[in-house]
Amino acid sequence: MKEYMRLEALRTIRDPLYTTIAIAAPIGFYLLFAGLFGASPHASGTLSGNVEIMVALAVFGGIWSCLVATGPRIAFERNSGWLKNLQLLPISPLAIFIGRFLIAVIFALPAMLLVYITAVVVHGVSLPANQWAAMILLMWIGVWPFAIFGVILGYITSAESSFGITFGIYQVVSALGGLWVPPAILPNSILNIGKLLPTYQAADIGWHIANGLYPTWVSGVNLLLWSLVFLIIIAIVAPRATKIR
Repeated sequence: MKEYMRLEALRTIRDPLYTTIAIAAPIGFYLLFAGLFGASPHASGTLSGNVEIMVALAVFGGIWSCLVATGPRIAFERNSGWLKNLQLLPISPLAIFIGRFLIAVIFALPAMLLVYITAVVVHGVSLPANQWAAMILLMWIGVWPFAIFGVILGYITSAESSFGITFGIYQVVSALGGLWVPPAILPNSILNIGKLLPTYQAADIGWHIANGLYPTWVSGVNLLLWSLVFLIIIAIVAPRATKIR
């Protein structure tokens, strides 16, 4: 298990999809959107644009880290036969899943941290130490369901289509979840849909904490339910997808 995780970690580090989209893109979008929407709050009692967008783009980067370490890679491994080779080794399918999950969430953390650092250095974002600690930890946990979802995409897509499907879903749920523009300026119809998605709820944890508030129970329940749904789907599709022919 330890050697398997080491191998997956090295492969992720060398993956240009991780370094360019999960790390560079969120930082670039943060600088762009923070410049567009400014530092002033969008409504009385809300966060400044710099902080609100920082939270959103940290989730944006964390989600892609989870997806790119699972979906397209698993689909390629199924096509190339690598997944079959893994099944011949003395490592259980559950251990392989856990290993992939852990690598995905571990690599989500630096992608998120770099957005926070950019916000502090470039725009002078400042929060109390306890708020930083709570926000970093809880928002990181908030993107974990996407590591599970990425495994599903790896099992149900082909090597040729996986990246396009994964990236397309990623962009749609990010846009609907309020990660591109401040939720306060979204139409109510879109915002109501967005609040059902784990993208919005993962960011909402950070928005509450940055505002000096406790996250709502709704966010926790939403993320837990999505995680359970994803696990149930994996239990259904994994045996067929990983069957050695």
